[in-house]
Amino acid sequence: MNTASNHPGAPPIPTDPFAPLRQRFLARCVDQLAELKAIAHQAAPLPGNDSLTRLAHSLAGAAGTFGFTEISARASALETLLIEQADGASVRAALDGLIAEIERTLA
Repeated sequence: MNTASNHPGAPPIPTDPFAPLRQRFLARCVDQLAELKAIAHQAAPLPGNDSLTRLAHSLAGAAGTFGFTEISARASALETLLIEQADGASVRAALDGLIAEIERTLA
């Protein structure tokens, strides 16, 4: 087990065991961001887009698990709009917000 200590003689402080998984999640976000942007540039209407629904669902769960609460919340909101077949403008706004949040996180 990797440990670190801030003070000599102090008990070791365990390192974050989830750090490598968070890094893998962020690396995967780069690909998912490209996928989201490709979907956003399609001319087809967004409501009812099954691949976007699956991607939003996946992002919502994984982001929440690894502590990226804003990405999780935005992805979950997008997923809900897609499932409820909300109007295209609402879906587009939610998609744009998710893309912006992932970009902020990756910056």
